[in-house]
Amino acid sequence: TGYDIFDPSTEPQYGYGLPNVITGLEFERLINASGPTGGKVLLENGEYPRKVVLIQCVGSREIGGREYCSRFCCMYTAKHAHLIGEKIPDAEVTVLYTDVRAFGKGFEEFYNRVKGEGINYVWRDLDKPIEVKQNGDGLKVIAEGIGPIELDADMVILAAAAVPSSGAKEIGNILKIPQSPDGFFLESHPKLRPIDTASDGIFLAGCCQSPKDIPDSVAQACGAAARAAISLFRGKVPIEPISSWINEEVCSGCRMCEEVCAYGALAFDEQKGVMTVNEVLCKGCGSCNSTCPSGAISMKHYKDAQIFAQIEAVV
Repeated sequence: TGYDIFDPSTEPQYGYGLPNVITGLEFERLINASGPTGGKVLLENGEYPRKVVLIQCVGSREIGGREYCSRFCCMYTAKHAHLIGEKIPDAEVTVLYTDVRAFGKGFEEFYNRVKGEGINYVWRDLDKPIEVKQNGDGLKVIAEGIGPIELDADMVILAAAAVPSSGAKEIGNILKIPQSPDGFFLESHPKLRPIDTASDGIFLAGCCQSPKDIPDSVAQACGAAARAAISLFRGKVPIEPISSWINEEVCSGCRMCEEVCAYGALAFDEQKGVMTVNEVLCKGCGSCNSTCPSGAISMKHYKDAQIFAQIEAVV
């Protein structure tokens, strides 16, 4: 499913839609040799920009909104600043940043190299308002950092956030993969099972789990392929030992448990008039156990009699 790019037009303060206000992805197309300008950095009027402002964290790290970091924006912004300086040596390039997260191999060195090329990094307070507005034939960027910030610009480039794919929710419902609060797919365990999901045989790789750079995506994809190969090599998949068990003599066939099962493990037997459990699909979450009004469902290895016996032994 990958990821989508945040639409800056939903936050008008960034001025997206004004002439010469573009996203980082649009800038990538602009500087491409097969792009509309043949790889030249040009304004809409065909002239070279003399003042360029790049704004980081557009749509990410927002308190009460998308609080996560998109991870790769810092470095592609540094790359864009470097390319502008390379193509237009006399251009004045300013980067409005909050934190520069140069965590990958060689990233810190590249960041220092870009600063050494004369790129001006200006800190801005992400919690304070920012505004990009028209200023005659150009643009003006108003923000706050250590003090008030006012920058004239010919071009503004927005480092838009990575957001969950628009089809992620639908895919998650089909494959029974839960999503974390930020909308990305949730792994079984962040440390011990970072590739596995709640559905056996389905593994995560790349930005469907969270924003990540290309090397991280490739590494995780290799891990996912290896995990899938283990099951294929063995020819069998271990199942969850803790699963639901239904007492058919007590079950009334109300089918309430079927409605709450997130894994589709419960089915109604038309002939017997009772519910049945597919132990391969069941994950032992216990939702059906707590929902059953007749008390017909219990969890293997966690039956009421076993729990009460443990309590009595402790007391």
